[in-house]
Amino acid sequence: MSRSFGDLSAKLKEKGGNPNVLIAEPEIKAFRIKKDHDFIVLACDGIFDKLSSREVIKLVWETTNHSTARTVHELAGQAVDSILKSSIMKKTLDNITVVMIVFENFKNKFFP
Repeated sequence: MSRSFGDLSAKLKEKGGNPNVLIAEPEIKAFRIKKDHDFIVLACDGIFDKLSSREVIKLVWETTNHSTARTVHELAGQAVDSILKSSIMKKTLDNITVVMIVFENFKNKFFP
């Protein structure tokens, strides 16, 4: 839910706003999940304003490769924390929400 729905100063040009600040067309990518997929990271624009998709993936692998987590949930949580902290360190000014979905392939790499 956007905070900009009722914010006319954010949308109207005559008030210094941008009429395209709120769009009704989400970015959607459809693909089939295969057995060799490890994880998906879903995050809001506050993350991707400061981090590229490649940086997010790199943070996940760096975190998991140096982790002493005992469960896949703990491991994923540490990866999410790393993404959040990195975004904060880069001074994001927006909402930072991250959800990581791990698949069996990811789990098997760390907890065979």
